This record gives sequence, C-alpha cells and structure tokens, in this order.
Amino acid sequence: MSHVLITGMSGVGKSTVLEALRSRGFACIDMDDASLSFHDDAGHQHWRTDLLVQLLEAHPERTTFVVGSAEEQAGLHRQFRAIVLLSAPMEVMLDHIRSRTSHAFGQDPAEMARVLDDLHSVEPQLRRSCTHVIVTTVPVAQVVERTLEIAEPTS
Repeated sequence: MSHVLITGMSGVGKSTVLEALRSRGFACIDMDDASLSFHDDAGHQHWRTDLLVQLLEAHPERTTFVVGSAEEQAGLHRQFRAIVLLSAPMEVMLDHIRSRTSHAFGQDPAEMARVLDDLHSVEPQLRRSCTHVIVTTVPVAQVVERTLEIAEPTS
C-alpha cells in the first residue's frame, strides 16, 4: 500500500499540490469533491469514508494521493503509508485565502474566523498525527518533490 494523505489547514496549498500531482499523471482524490464529502448545518465538512475506502481498495497497487482535511480522517490513518501535513505561517495562509480564485471559502469574515480558530485548535492535532510535515513557503515544485519522496522512498 502506498496511499498518501495530504492534509492541512485552508490556504496552505493543498489544492495547488493536488493539481501539480495530477498534471504529472498521479492518481489523486480531492476530498472537497461534492461526491466525496458534505457539509453539516454548522458548515463543517465531513467525508464519505465508505466511498473513499472503496476507491483506495479498488487500486491497492498504485500510489494514490488523497487531499483534504476533515475530522473523519483520523479513523482512516491505517489506509495510508504516510500522512503529510502541509503547513504555512498564518500570514501566508491568509494571503492565499484572500487571493484564491478557485473557490471563495475563507473570504467571508465568519469563515475567516473559523479558519483562524482551526489553525489554533485543529492544526496541532494534525501535527501530532501526521508522519511528515512540509512547510509550503517554498516553490510548489519543491513541495511536490518532497511529497513524492515520502510516497515512494528509495531506501
């Protein structure tokens, strides 16, 4: 099994890394896809874990990158060879959120407050449960190369 979970807070570059991996031909699952997740009444995202497990088990021989963050991920850690936390300083995250064009999450003041709260309450939990941390203040190509090294170590 060589599946890799790439997780982190909003604005750290998960979607950018996902697109870079896809452009290199790697199998990627975006957990923000509406068929794989849903939002509860409070606006929190939840994963359809049964569907994710089915997708991973359908191709156990290939490296698949799963990208996203939700509380259900803790129950899925055994599905992954590695759990990579993408991390960035708060100022970098906020700049990314304010300038993103792919979607508007976090640009609303209430959503921004939730992002900041999650940074202080959720990221420490992710940091404790991950196997690797990559700080995304370097060029995307370097983040992708490091992720690939983690996914398929040479030794």
